[in-house]
Amino acid sequence: MSLFVSMNLPSYEMVKSPIDEAITYIAAHALVENRQGHFPVGPSLDITFMLSSKEDTPPFTGMRMGGYNPEGGTLYFEAAVPEPITRSEHASRYVALVLQDMVDNAKSYFEGLAIDFDISAWRRVLDSVTAPGYGKEMEH
Repeated sequence: MSLFVSMNLPSYEMVKSPIDEAITYIAAHALVENRQGHFPVGPSLDITFMLSSKEDTPPFTGMRMGGYNPEGGTLYFEAAVPEPITRSEHASRYVALVLQDMVDNAKSYFEGLAIDFDISAWRRVLDSVTAPGYGKEMEH
């Protein structure tokens, strides 16, 4: 169906930080894949990255599921991003791993509800979206 990616910035100082750039990159490319219909048929996933700073942190660690909206067919997630990751050179890898974890959690959730969820297709699209240089072939 679709993937929706957003982030909660605790401070404008985080704009253009490695994590901001990594999440923006993924969100933009997920939008392209959504528009081209490359995500598998079935439920949509929505993830919000909750960024941490020295002044403000999410009230949880790791990832949490925010619930499923059967009318919209969307499963919601939030991921708490540790403060050291926000400025790390590994931010893009971290985002890719969180997305893979989200898909694994979604698969487990939907199995319990007997809802079809094509995890292999999701992984293929996410591998494409998170690959360095995504879309470069379209620029030439």
